Amino acid sequence: MKTKFVYITILVFVVAVIATSFHSFFSSYSNSTDLRPYGFMRLTIPKDSSVELKLNNLNLPFNFIHSSNGYWINKSELGWGDIFYPFCNGRIQITHKNINGNLSQLIEDAHKMTFKHSVVADGIDQKNYMNSERNINGVVFRIYGNTASSIQFFATDSISNFIRGAAYIYAQPNPDSLKPINEFLEQEVINIMESIHWK
Repeated sequence: MKTKFVYITILVFVVAVIATSFHSFFSSYSNSTDLRPYGFMRLTIPKDSSVELKLNNLNLPFNFIHSSNGYWINKSELGWGDIFYPFCNGRIQITHKNINGNLSQLIEDAHKMTFKHSVVADGIDQKNYMNSERNINGVVFRIYGNTASSIQFFATDSISNFIRGAAYIYAQPNPDSLKPINEFLEQEVINIMESIHWK
């Protein structure tokens, strides 16, 4: 009888130890495999310097300074091209038009193209830019929200040349994760506006 009691005590002890071990194993396992929210890659801007477009020996009707993180890709029409930024798969698309009594139409078209984004944008700000020394007038548009383009602009000498530009990042729009890239491209547009020279 005494031996039977000892066996039952040992058996209860062993079952308790095993049950405790299973419980702690499975509770720690389930904690380590909890679903985590989907994350976004952190994007950083590589160190750069400023380069002039004319250093590429391009026969363009304008010149400006841009980041060395990007390079010009020509399109078939003279003065049309992209500054491509491989580190973020982004680009600033640039189109040049000669003014032939159609300046107001070109300005209206630039506004229309920008405000097409208003369907999905949270808001659009526009800031006038003027530099009489270099004969530049223009507007920079800042577009807020989950839009394909967060910044666009146009610049003109009001006589012969008109440039329109739009920055795009070829990734799913997400203003939080793309914030550093959008800030970089916005600074690029400002640098372009502040350094345009007509040829």
